[in-house]
Amino acid sequence: MFNNPLNLVGIILILVAISLCALPVVRPQLFRRQDIVLISGFLISGLILLFQDRWYDKELVQFNLILLAITAIFYTIESIRWRSKNIQ
Repeated sequence: MFNNPLNLVGIILILVAISLCALPVVRPQLFRRQDIVLISGFLISGLILLFQDRWYDKELVQFNLILLAITAIFYTIESIRWRSKNIQ
């Protein structure tokens, strides 16, 4: 299962997605509808990285990197909006 470090990154992404899924149960006031995009992005990317030896293809790896970049950009924009609201 741990053939390379990408498997570990995949497991970490899956764990992050699961913890984001548990957020509405633990603290419902912190959960936003936008978190669903992050959950799906992290889960799909984690599964691709975890089972990379079966699904290895250049186009699939590119799709995975694009998916990770989109979720990272989305999270960055959201946190910047949140910080700008706290300053005012």
